[in-house]
Amino acid sequence: MKYTFQDSNDLSIQRDVIQDLQDFVYTSSKVLPIENASIEKNDDLIGRRTSLENGSDELESANSKLLDFIDRITGEFEEKELLDYRNSILDACESSFNKSSGAMLSDIESINKDIDKGLDDVERQILSILDPFFEGGVYGTTEKYFASMDRNVLRGKLTSTVSGMEYESELTFTDNSTTIRGFFGTLYLPTWKRSGIIYKEDKVKLEDVSDLILSNLDFDDHHISAMFVNKKATKKLKADMGGDSLVIYYDGNEVTADPALMGSVKEEHVVAMLNALKDYIRSHVKRKTLVKLMIDGEDAIHNNQTFDCLKLIAEQFTDIINECIDRGYTDGEITIKIEQNDGTRTEKYVTKAELFDQLSEFGSEGLELASLLGVENI
Repeated sequence: MKYTFQDSNDLSIQRDVIQDLQDFVYTSSKVLPIENASIEKNDDLIGRRTSLENGSDELESANSKLLDFIDRITGEFEEKELLDYRNSILDACESSFNKSSGAMLSDIESINKDIDKGLDDVERQILSILDPFFEGGVYGTTEKYFASMDRNVLRGKLTSTVSGMEYESELTFTDNSTTIRGFFGTLYLPTWKRSGIIYKEDKVKLEDVSDLILSNLDFDDHHISAMFVNKKATKKLKADMGGDSLVIYYDGNEVTADPALMGSVKEEHVVAMLNALKDYIRSHVKRKTLVKLMIDGEDAIHNNQTFDCLKLIAEQFTDIINECIDRGYTDGEITIKIEQNDGTRTEKYVTKAELFDQLSEFGSEGLELASLLGVENI
């Protein structure tokens, strides 16, 4: 599949931009009402909680003043009957205070639970709606992959970041585990071995590490760190690569720091293996599930900032929209051409007016998104 502008030059983003725009509008139409309803509900709950917290503070202050007053006028009582009278008053005050204060604190705790439960429900709804769009509809992201063995199954996560927004997806893979042989082929690495019939001495020996199993991995476009182990976890291989740097640990030795060992390493094979591993992980994701949305390091959904995330996403579309219009032949049309693998070519477009009309149905928030996309009516 190939995507081009109307003038047949390749799109800088090889995606069906028109479909992504329409999906963005649809996703926004579903998410915004949920967040707005959540904000309205939480404002009411927070107002009730604030009133109770103020009432609790006032009750505590009044109780303290009352106890001080009783102490002042009864503090000199010495006779048993008078002391019993004083203590009965204090007991009554304490009982009444504890009852009223306890009821208020219980109501505050109940409200906090309602807020948390409501936000958890909203988070599940919003993440479910955003999930399909976030599969590829967010442009300009930097990505970092993580994978590790968990109860003999390879599991992972993917964190994607753009303009202060970060979202995390849980990954499951098509294979429960993989070896170096499985994604790359045969690989040999040197280690020190004691050998000799009469005189034992340390010698460099190449070992086949192809059957080591991937244990831990993290990588992005600039760096990769991978750990492999044998089935009994008695042999470990760790490789780190970033820029022009390559560090290899195997069988308890830092191979790259030992000239004798490094002389037997085919460095290009290790580099090729690590690059193959990245390709394998990217291409063997069975399922990707959106589980977290953050903005500036804080939970975006719990802080009612999903709309802020939508605005950041809209900004990523602006340049490609403008370029589609500039390279198109009809004013106000966002047009692309799609070439199928069999050579079939189709043209797809959406007008700025259509997008504006759809977004304006969301009220002021839709108008703000239209402005960020550059499709507002002028």
